[in-house]
Amino acid sequence: MGCVRPEFNSRLPDQVMKIAILSDIHDNIWNLEKVSKEIKQRRVKTIIFCGDMCAPFTAGLLGKTSIPIHACLGNTDEDHLKMEEKGGKNYRWVSLAQEFGQIKLGGKKIAFCHYPKLAELLAKTGQYDAVFHGHTHNARREKHGKTLLINPGAICGIQGGKSGKATYAIYDTEDNSTEIITIK
Repeated sequence: MGCVRPEFNSRLPDQVMKIAILSDIHDNIWNLEKVSKEIKQRRVKTIIFCGDMCAPFTAGLLGKTSIPIHACLGNTDEDHLKMEEKGGKNYRWVSLAQEFGQIKLGGKKIAFCHYPKLAELLAKTGQYDAVFHGHTHNARREKHGKTLLINPGAICGIQGGKSGKATYAIYDTEDNSTEIITIK
């Protein structure tokens, strides 16, 4: 399985960019389709995915964006090898042996994982400009020292076991800011 190595790696030039932060699709292909169109219109240069696609076909649909994707697995992701295969050449997966991924994009050091407790610990180290996570399905934006801590919410639109807001985020490396976007 391809992975982001422990050191900071990127296949993209070190330029200012907008990054889509996605999490918790849970096979909601309808919302994923909407988000895929929106992020292309917003000229996003890469996607960071924080876990819980669920089935391999969802990885294939996200891969059709033709935008580079850096992804970690969540607690409901199935058939990891098939997900990598379906995701295509644009995917870079965090190895199953790693707890989180880290990357340098647009001059910013970024860590990403699925679980909030790990994300909080990573943010508190002060080693990153931004840390992203998923799992709770609730959008979150906080600052820990200089580090931005973001949960983009859930593409699936399920919160607390009920229908709720479907959201994702756009991170701008120019000013280390994030916009939480509600999917309509």
